[in-house]
Amino acid sequence: MAKWNYRFRLVQAEESARSYRCEKQCARIDFLSESCLRVALYTEGQVILPTFCVNPTGGTLPAGRDKLSTQGFPLYRPQVEVREGTEHFYLANGVEVRLQTDGFLLSYLKEGKPLFADREPLAYNFGGEFGTESYHYLTRSEGEIVFGLGDKGGALNKAGRAFRIETTDCMGYDAAESDPLYKHIPFYICENATGCYGIFYDTAANAYMDFGKEINNYYPPYKYFKGEEKALVYYVFFGSKFSVLRQFASLAGKQAFPPRRSFDYCASTMAYTDAPDAEKHFDTFLEELDKYALSCSGFYLSSGYTSIGNKRYVFHWDTDKFPHPKQFAARMREKGIRLIPNIKPAFLDTHPLYAALAEQGLFIQNADGSPFITRFWDGMGSYLDFTNPQAVRFWQEQVQQQLLALGITATWNDNNEFDIRDPQATAFGFGGGKVPAREIKPDLSYLMVAASYAAQVRENPRLRPFLSTRSGGIGVRRLAQTWSGDNRSEFKDLRYCHNIGLTMSLSGLSFYGHDLGGFHGDMPSPELLMRWLQHGIFEPRFTIHSWNADGSATMPWSYPEQMPAVKGLFAQRKRLLPYLYNCAYRAVEEEIPMNAPPVLYYNDKKLYAQNDTMLIGTDILAGFVFDEGKAETAVYLPAGEGWYLGDTLYEGGKSVTVPLPAQARQVPFFVRAGSVIASDEGGLRLTVYPRAKGSFESTFFWDDGESFRYLENDCVRLKMRVQCGEKTVRLSYRNEGNMPFSPVFCLCAGDKRELLVEEQLCE
Repeated sequence: MAKWNYRFRLVQAEESARSYRCEKQCARIDFLSESCLRVALYTEGQVILPTFCVNPTGGTLPAGRDKLSTQGFPLYRPQVEVREGTEHFYLANGVEVRLQTDGFLLSYLKEGKPLFADREPLAYNFGGEFGTESYHYLTRSEGEIVFGLGDKGGALNKAGRAFRIETTDCMGYDAAESDPLYKHIPFYICENATGCYGIFYDTAANAYMDFGKEINNYYPPYKYFKGEEKALVYYVFFGSKFSVLRQFASLAGKQAFPPRRSFDYCASTMAYTDAPDAEKHFDTFLEELDKYALSCSGFYLSSGYTSIGNKRYVFHWDTDKFPHPKQFAARMREKGIRLIPNIKPAFLDTHPLYAALAEQGLFIQNADGSPFITRFWDGMGSYLDFTNPQAVRFWQEQVQQQLLALGITATWNDNNEFDIRDPQATAFGFGGGKVPAREIKPDLSYLMVAASYAAQVRENPRLRPFLSTRSGGIGVRRLAQTWSGDNRSEFKDLRYCHNIGLTMSLSGLSFYGHDLGGFHGDMPSPELLMRWLQHGIFEPRFTIHSWNADGSATMPWSYPEQMPAVKGLFAQRKRLLPYLYNCAYRAVEEEIPMNAPPVLYYNDKKLYAQNDTMLIGTDILAGFVFDEGKAETAVYLPAGEGWYLGDTLYEGGKSVTVPLPAQARQVPFFVRAGSVIASDEGGLRLTVYPRAKGSFESTFFWDDGESFRYLENDCVRLKMRVQCGEKTVRLSYRNEGNMPFSPVFCLCAGDKRELLVEEQLCE
């Protein structure tokens, strides 16, 4: 077999799959649906590690899933045409897939126009032509736009840039430039003049993706993927940007549905638990909440509660700071605040449990079986090996005994990037022998979170578990929420964290947030803190968190003169909670992101230049101020819709300048005409925002907020149909859930028509 010259031949044809060979090189195409296919390239006899990313049937995947499995996919039988040297596959959505068997080169056409293709004359690293890693080279179109890759900084459009796909602990990162960050999600959506497509590379190994930064004289414009895993398995999706995102999200498995309380303000700071008189700080915190009448349902308990001296030891309670942990947890819970304690997957070599864990072989190991030791949190330590069932059992026991048994119902899985770079460090593996730990870092993150999740389910089987994780691959969406990590308290980072959050949404992570105010650096200025809060009230995770250089804690009351505005924003968040919770349900059941840039849903080209807005669900559009000293923002309204701002209805396709001073007590937002918005006005209220004419439908979900009973239909599932006439707006509704509900409807204040409401009983 001559290099650069690979003649593949068909060896097996199935209804939805085709397999090819070129000596020991194997290739397979699976048509998983009418708009998704999977390509696998590997060498005969090669071990293909399991995936923890793909799971369309749901569940926690404690041992992973065969990367070539088709379980849970609908499968699709394309129309096939075989010609000399090429095979043509026609999909129902108008896409033609062409395979040139010489070189195994795939190209894709939409309605006869080129969409994208493998780069000729060689797109894959079959014979080491490009080095030792796996490669995939593709064509790049002029002006194409790229979204995705998880928590990546800078502009939303990633075209023209290159990124490392790996996990790292990057405290104080630059949100515009730093790379890599915490997540490992090699998925992107690409839009060009022909249409849209998406690609997901199913690997946990370190990788690199270049969207046009590299140029080579011998080739036309290209982009490429490079990965350390030898086998190459990737998925291709076709459709609109929104359709591609939904397909990828469904492939990864449903997101965990967070309890409703998690959308309330959840506080945090390193300063309290680092202080020697920690409980006194919490006493003051509770007093301040009462003083300002601020709602708070959770507290992320930073790792200072585990101190011995100046170091942190997971699962160890510092009883000098917290003499009676169970009583402390109970007192916080009496105030309506659930603790969310920080837990870390590494044990310092001075940890009281280290020697016993090492003797049992529960750590990531060196080649000789000794614990692999690396730098971790002011010392040296070893990572627990979550591919080892004994280590998983140990972790679950510790979570239950040291945390859950105290009445705690949540976990904060932190510092879980598994920053292992040594190729000699090995993990127990998945039943087929040891594997290099550096090749499965996001899998280890996933398995850590899965172990915490299992412990929580075991302790409280009737409650939906609540977990937060900083790191992992896309599979963690089935278990936990996430956030953008240890950002900086700077205006620049506020702007680019806005993009990082929306990029996570465009990568399948709907339940995200930021450390409002900034985690690392100086105490934010009064103006900066208010801008963070104005942004944060619209995001799923509403948390102020800090590790300020001067040891202070950023809190809502850090600037007493700001409190009228702070209280107004907290009140606005409370009013929005029913809408946000309904959006959360839609994110779980319909894969509609809670936050997204308008360009995800609209093809209005002017939206590509609109960087300072976001949609909350599909019906609320908010604009923000990210620049110091500014007091207004211009919001471009997507064309083809009407948008209400207070009592005024604007037509889309234009920009509206909205005053937004730093001291604003609420953030003005637009509501899409043709929607029904739920709010808390001292009781649930459903406000109808009608169109000038025509009809539309809307839905509303509500339940007890914390159990799995909604899966048995013990909930409210309101379906509404609204007909908009010249003088009247008619609303008919029915509750298809089993929870009794008497809705209160009203028309938005700007509409002077009469609202007529009729209940339609379910048969």
